[in-house]
Amino acid sequence: MQFIILLSLFSVSVLCADNCALQYPCPPPTWTVTWQLNLSTICQPAVSGYFLTPPEKNWGLISLDWSNAESIWLNTDRNKSTCEETNTQNAKLIKQTSPGSRVFIYHNMELALQWLESQRAVMYDPTKSHWFLQFTDGNGVKNGTIYNEPRGEGDQFFWDFRVKEASDYFVSSVVQTTLNPYVDGSFTDDVEGLPEEHEDAIKAMRLSTAEVADIKQSTHDTSQNLITALIKANKYNWQAFSQEDGVGPAPSSTTCTSFMRTYCAPEMQKNPMTMQMSVTDAEQVLAAFLIVRPPYGWLGFGWESDNRNWLPIFNTNVGEPMGLCEEVSTGVFTRVWTRGTAKLNCNNWTATLPF
Repeated sequence: MQFIILLSLFSVSVLCADNCALQYPCPPPTWTVTWQLNLSTICQPAVSGYFLTPPEKNWGLISLDWSNAESIWLNTDRNKSTCEETNTQNAKLIKQTSPGSRVFIYHNMELALQWLESQRAVMYDPTKSHWFLQFTDGNGVKNGTIYNEPRGEGDQFFWDFRVKEASDYFVSSVVQTTLNPYVDGSFTDDVEGLPEEHEDAIKAMRLSTAEVADIKQSTHDTSQNLITALIKANKYNWQAFSQEDGVGPAPSSTTCTSFMRTYCAPEMQKNPMTMQMSVTDAEQVLAAFLIVRPPYGWLGFGWESDNRNWLPIFNTNVGEPMGLCEEVSTGVFTRVWTRGTAKLNCNNWTATLPF
């Protein structure tokens, strides 16, 4: 697998001072819209082998965690592990069964991981050692030794996106991995940057509060540049849903009316949306989703969800929406679809799904 730096093709600019993944909303994808319910579902598997979808469980958007198919990509020679290539192959296998599914593969905004081929390609290049955080003298001067938190799968360096070349390479290399026709985007973990899950790293490297703030801001800026570049390439980023490794909230019996009034606002239709499915209140949550969903909307589950989470109700044939949400009486919301009218009564937390 070759990774080509595409700095000219994917030249981007920061859209905001921070990052739309942390300041909802981001722009939606540029994909063709599908209203088909089973292809409007979402999950993030982390199974030991290839994740495969049987015909009755064609998830709409599948984000393959780094640990997915680890039994296949992990090599005893850690410099020969093939996480990106293996999950790209997994994406191909998924689309052979479900051509309408979208598939993301994993990257990390904080860590450069030895088992990701595009990152390993630069991690051990001495001319690029300054791309990564190093131990310092306590006054902001790197001492030449890259800080590493290795684990069983391999080394974990920490990106230093204050170095423009590192930031540019990260963006272009991630985009490059998604250009395969079977891959639709990337999940970029730890979008907040240092010290997510690595509090001890700050003390070990003797980083000042100001340095950590600069590292964090450069990570946010790089994430925004990546989202912009992915959308430009007709791809997308899980973190653009603004939910980190989860999906967005769903209404409950106590939040129903306020939730529905917020998301029924016509201007919400221009934003991407994910919604957490409920096993115990599946009909109510599905009704809410059908009533408020924008063109780019997915219903399902976040981190470490898979075929075990699939609900038969996802196969409901709802058709396409004929209009937008209406509050037909106080606390009662409806939306007309070509195959029926979804209704949610927030007063008694009941749903009507005549499909």
